[in-house]
Amino acid sequence: MRAMRRPLLRVVLSGFLLSTVLLPACRSAAPVATKATARRLVLVSHDGVGADLAWSWIEEGVAAEPQGLHAMVESGFAARRVRMVNPTLTAVNHISLATGAEPGTTGIVCNFFHLVDRPITEGISGFSAPIHAQTLWQAARHQGKRVGVLTWPGADGTSPDRRGDFGLIWPARPLARSKILELDPARAGHASALPSADGVEPLVWTVSLELGKAHPSKVPFTLTVVDGTDDGVPAYDTVAVTPPGADGPKILERPLWFDVATRATGPDDTRPHRWGAWCKVLRLDRLRGSVRLYRGEVYRLIGYPGSFDDRLEAAVGFWPGPPDRNGLARWWLDPAQGIDLDTFLEQLERLDRYLDRVGAWVVGNEPFDLLMAYHPNPDEYEHIGLIREKRQWAWSPGTELAAAEGLKRVGRSFDRSVASWWKVLDPERDALVIVSDHGLMPLHDTVNVNRVLANAGLVKIDTSGRRPRPAGDTPMLAYASGGCAHLYLNLAGREPGGVVQRAGAPSLLQRAARALADLDSDGEPVVEAIWNRDEAAGNGLGNPDSGDLVVFLRPGYTFSTNLSAQTAIEPSRYYGQHGYLNTHDELCGICFARGAGVPHERPDEIPATAVATLVSRWLGMSPPANAVPY
Repeated sequence: MRAMRRPLLRVVLSGFLLSTVLLPACRSAAPVATKATARRLVLVSHDGVGADLAWSWIEEGVAAEPQGLHAMVESGFAARRVRMVNPTLTAVNHISLATGAEPGTTGIVCNFFHLVDRPITEGISGFSAPIHAQTLWQAARHQGKRVGVLTWPGADGTSPDRRGDFGLIWPARPLARSKILELDPARAGHASALPSADGVEPLVWTVSLELGKAHPSKVPFTLTVVDGTDDGVPAYDTVAVTPPGADGPKILERPLWFDVATRATGPDDTRPHRWGAWCKVLRLDRLRGSVRLYRGEVYRLIGYPGSFDDRLEAAVGFWPGPPDRNGLARWWLDPAQGIDLDTFLEQLERLDRYLDRVGAWVVGNEPFDLLMAYHPNPDEYEHIGLIREKRQWAWSPGTELAAAEGLKRVGRSFDRSVASWWKVLDPERDALVIVSDHGLMPLHDTVNVNRVLANAGLVKIDTSGRRPRPAGDTPMLAYASGGCAHLYLNLAGREPGGVVQRAGAPSLLQRAARALADLDSDGEPVVEAIWNRDEAAGNGLGNPDSGDLVVFLRPGYTFSTNLSAQTAIEPSRYYGQHGYLNTHDELCGICFARGAGVPHERPDEIPATAVATLVSRWLGMSPPANAVPY
């Protein structure tokens, strides 16, 4: 990285703010309304499905389910693109999809940002921050409709305004993290209920599923390997597991996955629930019998009210957890580490099928008028599997090919989920709407924004503790997610304990803009736009909790706020990102719909804020109070 002096991206000082240029997002004419409306409507968001990607899956035959995406295009509403709001982030756009309002109105301006009435060192997640606009679930309930909300971002159940009549909450963190265990034959027992052929001695290990602060704190199970084939060739070829409470071992079939589950009381539980983890034998040494075992993260289903939670848990079991992105990240760089691509995709497909079963059970057993659901998996894969460019750390011809095939597998699983919803609905009376929050673009480098600002003398770091942290009297601090960062002054009279006087604000902002505008990587500019509060307001981010500067990186780069970083730019271990300006077509989302009340139309483009109005129209209700007219 070389520092180059160049113009401040057309930045102009105004008051104590700076200006830049943004191309406005296009908006198309409103679709024609129909008189018929749906009895029930299901709205499902699939995180990270870009419009170009979805249409390529349709056109190339990846989406081949008879009642999947292709059928939605042929018989219903299919926008070519949905222009997302800025920044193109998950929390920001899911709340705009649910409210029909811009981030400046909703107050959700980033996946992670700062509330200016709090000390500068306090940030807040966009998934839990206050929502200042009426949501679809609120509007529908206000109009007498029964609403279910299944893990939709922002509907975390923490208050009446953030929940439906029933729903699921996304588990924020596991009870115990995943771990890879190396089971050594030297530490194994030999007493086995399974016979072993060809003179091979059985190997038996007792392994514990750790439950952290739950009661009980661990659950033991046994894993046995034997020679299960009497063919005269001594070799360990059979794996069996004895789960907690089982009478005997169960022989595993490939790909050697098994679940370990128990009833336990977690640290935040008031009563026992079914907790569990999915585990896999990653490698079995046929000669020595050593085993490489992946012990998955421990989760439970979190639903409300209690009666719904109990019935659904009994029907579908414990929450399986998301695929292990960190495990795949390690494997891309060293196949001896982490989890391989097939294992990651098996985890992804397991969660998809689990969510499909949840949806089918809810449709068949729970009355509702509006059901809102969320699938994370396309985004989960693309963040770690969008390997297309030689500049990416894990790139090779082989990894590019494997990653592309993996993405097709994600597409087939996505299409299968779409078809599964349609299978359980009544096409004469129900409607299905499939949307997404953004696409993703290839990623190769990380910009450590607070290191950049610290090098410019604008962020003060406290190094007195175990880890570096922002000092309470820092003049400025950046909060960021993906390709977008909000830079906040520690302004006297605004932030409690603020140290920057208004008279000194313009020069500090100009220094920050200069430091970021000068960033380049091998001669390539890193920053695409720097907005002041006025420019941000003109582009849907006019909110007191937006940054004093809002910065967008060029695609290919992502922000990190890591204060331990010693360099401004470093290679990224992840390979797909979003959060960039919404003018990049690759970041556009999708909107497909079919069923009762849905017109057969193919608009070229609609804004993300139109989705709440369209859903309301097709369900025969008034849109949320703050929705942008469409």
